[in-house]
Amino acid sequence: MAASALVPACASETVAMPPAAPVHWQAAESRPPSPVVPTQRERAVAKGYAAALASPSFEKLGAMLSDDVHFLFGERDARGRERVVKSHQDLFGAFDNRQLTISRVWLTDSTQLLNSQAFEWTMTGIQARGWMGAAATGKSVVIRGLTLLWTDDDGVISEIHVYFDEEAVKAELTGGQAPAPVAATAPQVLEYGGTKEEAANVAVARGALQALEDDKESAFVSSMSDDLDVVTPGTSETVRGKSGARSYFKSTRKSIRQLDTIVQNAWGVGSFVVVEYALAGLQTASSRRQGGSADGALHPLQVHYVDIAELRSGTIARIWRYADRNPFGAS
Repeated sequence: MAASALVPACASETVAMPPAAPVHWQAAESRPPSPVVPTQRERAVAKGYAAALASPSFEKLGAMLSDDVHFLFGERDARGRERVVKSHQDLFGAFDNRQLTISRVWLTDSTQLLNSQAFEWTMTGIQARGWMGAAATGKSVVIRGLTLLWTDDDGVISEIHVYFDEEAVKAELTGGQAPAPVAATAPQVLEYGGTKEEAANVAVARGALQALEDDKESAFVSSMSDDLDVVTPGTSETVRGKSGARSYFKSTRKSIRQLDTIVQNAWGVGSFVVVEYALAGLQTASSRRQGGSADGALHPLQVHYVDIAELRSGTIARIWRYADRNPFGAS
């Protein structure tokens, strides 16, 4: 598939940026040499959150949340324990027999008052009720996503950012083929070590996004390895090699004018970088997947991402990309 398939879909109006996460991303550039080791309660949060989402009425979730917990999924924004539980019910409650399998956990920089972690998950279930405008189908569904969590030392959750491709899920429900479920195995746990390599990896990931914004193709492509592989979990979309990176760069710059890359959070964890960011700018209606006209008018665009980038010898070798909406093919 062409690299342009990873350019994001366009919102019909300007989407406000989410408030700053509790852990400031600039900490990635000035970390102390000795990170704080996560507590056992922090280590148990991902497993507990997965069990809470599988509970019939999400009754286990409320006990894990702070009073003023904040939740984000795309344009959905909620604050407070009851509202955040309700947001999870709206997002996942249409699916019965829910099971959430965690594949990888990144325990990020734990040197702040609030500690952060990211985990990849696969949810299976049966659509028993209407969901996001899709009528109940009784079909089995497989949703692949990623969640960022912020907690205190006791494992109480204060911030939740959820990422998965809801348009891909709708496609499953309306006749598409669901991806294969992931076997339930012990998740791989990776932990921040406070190394110079981790800081250097974060700089590479940031530099690639800055080169995309600054229209510096050579700098962008040189940050990628020769055997680069970019995948969007839950779909068949891929970008491979420097040629794929170059095509992605060109198609993104062509379809988004006044492009800004806005990094909200970035953490190095071993050979990985977890980076949460947005692409913003103006896009022609003719480039939009959903109902775009060919009038040439410019429309505001802002799409949020989390990239899990794996680096090798100072270049990005693989990216798992999670977005809050379905990518589209740029014209």
